[in-house]
Amino acid sequence: MAGTAFYQDELCYWHTTGEHVSFMPVGGWLEPLAGNGHPESPASKRRLKSLLDVSGLTRQLTVHSAEPASRDDLLRVHTVDYLDRLKAMSDAGGGQAGYDAPFGAGSYEIACLSAGLAKQAVADVWTGRYQNAYSLSRPPGHHCLSDKGFGFCLLANIPVAIEAARAEHGLQRVAVVDWDVHHGNGTEAIFYDRSDVLTISLHQDKLFPQN
Repeated sequence: MAGTAFYQDELCYWHTTGEHVSFMPVGGWLEPLAGNGHPESPASKRRLKSLLDVSGLTRQLTVHSAEPASRDDLLRVHTVDYLDRLKAMSDAGGGQAGYDAPFGAGSYEIACLSAGLAKQAVADVWTGRYQNAYSLSRPPGHHCLSDKGFGFCLLANIPVAIEAARAEHGLQRVAVVDWDVHHGNGTEAIFYDRSDVLTISLHQDKLFPQN
């Protein structure tokens, strides 16, 4: 068993949320900010990768990309209607996937890749290829519900990865520890009535979602 794998792909940085001032689309009295002005932009993820590079940690990792999550992978978690709407909007130039989940042209395919990175990371640890793994997946996924996007998230990356590992590798019981300033409401909702998946979210109370 090798050490730590790091999953990332340049295409994930190409996902766009459009031009914003914080959460608000530009226009009227809202002047565009540097970059795209949105909290979920490529800059923070590129900075994380750059810090790994300059610190020398990247040389201690095995770096991979992965295949995008397939439609069958996604259908274990998401509804047909949602996937069809998301793909159609992406092909037409982008739109709003749900609540506060803007995206641009081609983001459907990038979201599939993001979920695929998480899927491969889980599979490679479960099957013993690596001792542990980190996936720098973008767009993120922990707010996404089965039938709509939510809070910058287009697809539920972790649930997709878990269900793929259950279907393909016999994974039976899982604990998800979600550590973020926001509540991992999407992952929690998807597995809420399941006894084989425990979800634990460590977050600031009532920050996002506010309920």
